[in-house]
Amino acid sequence: MKVFVWKEVAQCSDSYHSEGGVVVFAENEERARDLANSTPGCAIQHDEAPDEVRDVMGGSERVFIFPDAGCC
Repeated sequence: MKVFVWKEVAQCSDSYHSEGGVVVFAENEERARDLANSTPGCAIQHDEAPDEVRDVMGGSERVFIFPDAGCC
């Protein structure tokens, strides 16, 4: 299992400030993108590479979305 961290992606929510961070626990990057992009409003593009990838022991697949709160 690995953890994939995108510090900022262009589209991770349907809010006015659509940017934000995404953290995904998955077996590989393709699966991480599939999991993240199945979250409503999230669309990590193929040219948006993860900022960090780390191996982790055990666990299960999970997605955490951190939308940009913006100025509002």
